[in-house]
Amino acid sequence: MRLQKITSLYILFVFFSFTYTALGQTSPPSQFKDASDELVIPTEEQLFKNDPDPVVMSAQIAVRLKKIQQTIPLDYNEHVQKYITYNTDAKRKEHVAKMLGRSKKFFPIFEPILAKYGIPDEMKYLAVVESALNPFAVSRAGASGPWQFMYSTALRYELNISKRVDERRDPYAACEAAAKYLKEMYNFYGSWQLAIASYNCGAGNVNRAIKKAGGSTSFWDIRAYLPAETRAYVPSFIAIVYAMKYAGKYGISPLIVERENTQRFTVRQKITVNDLESLLNIPRQTIIDENPSLLTTFIPPDFTLNLPSSKIFSFNQLQDSLYQKALCELEDQKLIVPSIIRPTNSPKETSGDDIIPVNNNPAGNTVSKNTTASKSKTKEEWKSIPVITDEKKSPQKNTETPVKKGSSNTLKEDDNNYKTIAYKVKKGDNLGNIAGWFHCNVKEIRRWNDLTGNNINVNDELLIYVHKNDLKKFVRFNYLSKNIKDELSGKITTQEEKDADTKTKEQKAQTPLIDKINPVKILSKKDCFQTHKIKEGETLWSVAQKYDEATVQDLMQWNGFKKTPILHKGDLIKVKKIACK
Repeated sequence: MRLQKITSLYILFVFFSFTYTALGQTSPPSQFKDASDELVIPTEEQLFKNDPDPVVMSAQIAVRLKKIQQTIPLDYNEHVQKYITYNTDAKRKEHVAKMLGRSKKFFPIFEPILAKYGIPDEMKYLAVVESALNPFAVSRAGASGPWQFMYSTALRYELNISKRVDERRDPYAACEAAAKYLKEMYNFYGSWQLAIASYNCGAGNVNRAIKKAGGSTSFWDIRAYLPAETRAYVPSFIAIVYAMKYAGKYGISPLIVERENTQRFTVRQKITVNDLESLLNIPRQTIIDENPSLLTTFIPPDFTLNLPSSKIFSFNQLQDSLYQKALCELEDQKLIVPSIIRPTNSPKETSGDDIIPVNNNPAGNTVSKNTTASKSKTKEEWKSIPVITDEKKSPQKNTETPVKKGSSNTLKEDDNNYKTIAYKVKKGDNLGNIAGWFHCNVKEIRRWNDLTGNNINVNDELLIYVHKNDLKKFVRFNYLSKNIKDELSGKITTQEEKDADTKTKEQKAQTPLIDKINPVKILSKKDCFQTHKIKEGETLWSVAQKYDEATVQDLMQWNGFKKTPILHKGDLIKVKKIACK
């Protein structure tokens, strides 16, 4: 009897211990809760207002900078001294301590990637200036991640941005993209300081400053002709390198956040954050912090997951169950992440893709100016190529009826054969026109861009999924007039339409001869339609909105239109398939 009581008490103890542990892990604080002012780079004018006293130069600081200088020049002058004073001030000590703590996690990630592309090791401090090493940092114009990439620029550098993953927030992928960008700029200018400056304001601004400075490629010579934030950017970079290298001299110690070591591995199939949380007992906030690129609770196949080392064995033991359980999940939810908004312009809001040849350019390069504007509205709207990205999507059970004949049950955004194009909305565009041009439908565009209605604004960027074989056909649509897009779209046959046509022919070829000549069978295959009488001002798009199952492409196919027609009042068009009487 006594043994039974002891056994029962032991079971209760284990149960409540596990419950307490699970409850205790449900909502740990995020490692990345920062105040927005921590990401501010004040201009020299702002620093002067706060501290109007004359700048006091220090021979000791000059010597220290020389000692730690490697490849990037760490020049010392009154501009740099202002930012060293700012970053070593008592008010900033906590921030620097936090950066030192985060650097223990992120610098070992950045260092081998920068080395791979021949980027100086000290460039890792640029991410401190950019985002305070916070992967969840977002600028008001939409630049995101530790290296602060805008959407269009991220696509150019092959960062995967989809409904479920945003690699701008992935420390590994974003660092690789930043390394490629900086290498391009260095090859163009032959100066790391100018490469850093262009990361902030775009190459176009740097080139204009070079021209105004008489062709000089010294940052300090062209500095007066750069935007105010960029004038502060390179001095701030040098000051951050100094402050973090010599933190101990100012009584600053790393603020270490206790976190377990993690391991990265690739998942074979879709799994969910909910199942990792419940089956492996990993706190959701830990999953979010260690995998900042995740946007929803669905983790797609081939995703590189980062989990606490102590949970790897359990994952290996339960992974088949996790994969199987995820198949039953039909709906995903957005993850709640720390909200940190940069109050100032982000470096990647002004894309460095806008490269203009400079007469005295030391590299002698000539790079063409791109033409599609990014979504940001800065003092000068830099432009970037509307490129596409090879996205690895998660197969998911379809919750909608496929639009096109011959399409599979997989949504386009979950199909690896479909890639993204960033289309910039022009004056006079509407969702119906855009859907017609790209051979999709309005409902798909709404789903891809999380739109609740049909309202879009000029300069909005819409994510459009097209088949990989059709990329070259559609990528130029950003540059064309409405009339030319109407004409070209009518001449395009997409891969999806070709597949549907091939499937129809195959079905006909497999039809027994007796069925082909059987009049009953022939009559049964005849399509009958409901018609619609055109009213004043109606278009194919406005008509399609009145019939749930109809799309602009359907109306064009049913009525034999090869290009978008001009409809007249009183015209009869086919709008819906109905049973033949």
